[in-house]
Amino acid sequence: MEFINNKVKICVVGAGNIGSAMALGLVRSGVHVSVYNRSEGRLKAFAGIAGLVCSTSLPEALSGCDIALICVEGDAVLPIARNMATLPGRKPALVGSCAAAISLAELSEALTGDEGERPAVFRLLPNIAATVGRSANLLCGSGVGADCLAELKKLFSCTGTTVEVPERLFPAAMALSSCGIAYALRYVRANMLAGVQMGLSPQTARELATAVLAGTSKLLEVDSAHPEELIDRVTTPGGITIRGLNAMEEGGFSAAVVSGLNSTVKK
Repeated sequence: MEFINNKVKICVVGAGNIGSAMALGLVRSGVHVSVYNRSEGRLKAFAGIAGLVCSTSLPEALSGCDIALICVEGDAVLPIARNMATLPGRKPALVGSCAAAISLAELSEALTGDEGERPAVFRLLPNIAATVGRSANLLCGSGVGADCLAELKKLFSCTGTTVEVPERLFPAAMALSSCGIAYALRYVRANMLAGVQMGLSPQTARELATAVLAGTSKLLEVDSAHPEELIDRVTTPGGITIRGLNAMEEGGFSAAVVSGLNSTVKK
């Protein structure tokens, strides 16, 4: 598939939080988007947006599209895919799923038509930060060339950072990208608790913790130094930062983070 000047047409299947975030991010980046949802209620939010059309008819929404991105709940993905396989006429050459538990093989099998034809497939796993354009997306594909995957990474950068990861490593990557949102929020909550204990208001503590996370993220984006090297830049001999770091490590901070991440991939 060729990606020329954002002229690919994408159908986003499902207008929930993730589907809406994907549709809005794509259309704002200049891509022509159609959105399918089985009921009209969620589609009202897209009224009047140039370059975006909505439909409660799946065949209508898919008409003329090059890529379909399925953004429904996990248990609805395969039924949608099987329905797509039975539709007459031209079908999207590339179909992706945003469901965490649906493998490439399962998606491909569900999309196989009566004569054995099937589209290339990919998995795109965003996190909830896609709703604010700062997701950490995971990407892999089957029947998709390296050039096409590279273009997909660019295409979905409208919702955040997209990282190509082998499917076998998706559970580990999800621990960092999807579950990581909750872990980062728990860190912010801990900051608020400490801030209140030291006399700050909860709102002030939250604002400071949020700003620190945002600043740290930007610093890591523009500076390739190892995180430990960056830590060294803000610690001084006998200073308060190193005392705080040592106290956190005595409390098992790093070990707790590693244990929490590992526990998400244990079967």
